[in-house]
Amino acid sequence: MKFSFKHFYKSFLRSYGQVMLQGNAITGLLFLLGIALNSPTMLLGSILAIISAFAVARLCRYYDVNAVRQGLYGFNAALVGVAVLYFLPLSFISLFVVIVGGAFSTAVMHFMISKMARIPAFTTPFILTTWLILQFINYAELTTVVSGVVGNVVDGVVSSAPDMDYDAGMNFAIVVGYFKASMRGVGQVMLQEYWLSGVFFLCALFVNCRKSAVWAFIGSAAGMLIAIGFSFPQEKVMMGLYGFNSCLVAIALVGRYPNKQWLILVAIVFAVLLTRAFELANIPALTAPFVITTLLVIALVKIQTSYVNKSNAKPA
Repeated sequence: MKFSFKHFYKSFLRSYGQVMLQGNAITGLLFLLGIALNSPTMLLGSILAIISAFAVARLCRYYDVNAVRQGLYGFNAALVGVAVLYFLPLSFISLFVVIVGGAFSTAVMHFMISKMARIPAFTTPFILTTWLILQFINYAELTTVVSGVVGNVVDGVVSSAPDMDYDAGMNFAIVVGYFKASMRGVGQVMLQEYWLSGVFFLCALFVNCRKSAVWAFIGSAAGMLIAIGFSFPQEKVMMGLYGFNSCLVAIALVGRYPNKQWLILVAIVFAVLLTRAFELANIPALTAPFVITTLLVIALVKIQTSYVNKSNAKPA
């Protein structure tokens, strides 16, 4: 594969942008800054993983150079890099896992692009790679050095407590608390718990596509409200853990079906319920509810369209 390194920085930044389906380098830069605001360590992990992904693409010359330049081979690796240093402390072992995980997710992405082109990959390589890494962590008994995080990741959530910065007796404080929870939902797309990181991500989306930004907020806020309505654990609600999959669903579907708002809202509800189902099944949800929900909606729309076309083609 002929890949000029003069295009490296754009491809690098687009890899961050593609996490939320935005092929814009400036958007990617703001995502990068949002991660740095919350955790320079996780930023390091994402950088190493993207470099690992590009190295694999460089060595394997059959990779599509245009896809690499658009960041399509780097965004799953970026998520893997963030996830590894979210679950493990910084060490030679964790950095090695970051590099291997980034390379593996890139190979999975290439397989899906080349062999399963009709099915959008989305974050499937990240999900599969991270599930394998979590199994490795448990098998290698690395949980004792994970500060208690991985133990609760097996339950599909992360256990760190949010800052409950609202008071039930003060309406303004409640609104502020729910706003921050919504921002955490946006931030949790990249495993960032700091609500201000979510604000950076929302601004990044706004730079490339205002509609995506609006629906990202709607998806996260709706996910939070739905979770409250179903009496899901309040601590997890305020951490944004029921908002990030619905946020991604909203972004993905509004780009495909901009005039089907009702369909997007139904999909948001389904994604939240599916997130809870993963949690109850003791399976790390990650972004699996987003992928499953979005692919299901795409399949249903195709079936409906095919049925309508066949009906219209019948002679009167």
